[in-house]
Amino acid sequence: MKNLSPRQQEILKLIKQKGNLSVEEIQKAIGISQATAYREIQELSRMGLGAKIPGGISQIENSPTRCVQCRGETNARTLFIIELKDGEKLSACCSHCGMMALANNPNVSTAMTVDFIYGKMLNVSQAWYVLNSNVVLCCSPSILSFSSREDAIRFTQGFEGEVMDFPNAQKNLNQMMTLIQL
Repeated sequence: MKNLSPRQQEILKLIKQKGNLSVEEIQKAIGISQATAYREIQELSRMGLGAKIPGGISQIENSPTRCVQCRGETNARTLFIIELKDGEKLSACCSHCGMMALANNPNVSTAMTVDFIYGKMLNVSQAWYVLNSNVVLCCSPSILSFSSREDAIRFTQGFEGEVMDFPNAQKNLNQMMTLIQL
């Protein structure tokens, strides 16, 4: 998981205290240049830890109906829930967003996802994932979760895609997203 720099941690602490921060407030509080403040805002926004607003950054309010990563509506069939060490729960609309949020948050205690076929909750590390199937419910590249490898393989026979365990699914997603960003 990606660790935040001390400067980014300080900015997040200030955001939680105030809700919104201007570039000027960040500059004064941390003692950085305007360009550096803008870069930190960009990076925190990219990680889904804050929302860019004109001239600054705003706290993202967590909602069980909004994805912590893309801000889209959550779906009971593809829900991904992250519990932080402080007890806060974050909801993601799908395994794609959930894995991206996991990679950007060093304070994760547990994470659960929903089996796409049966709708039961399972630990993300025990799930099997189908990447890039023909079924794209929200985010792309599509990632769907399954409780068994056999179910995931059967799903790919009708809808294509590649079956992977959690570490490989997360690794492949990170590689795909890096390529997309270039």
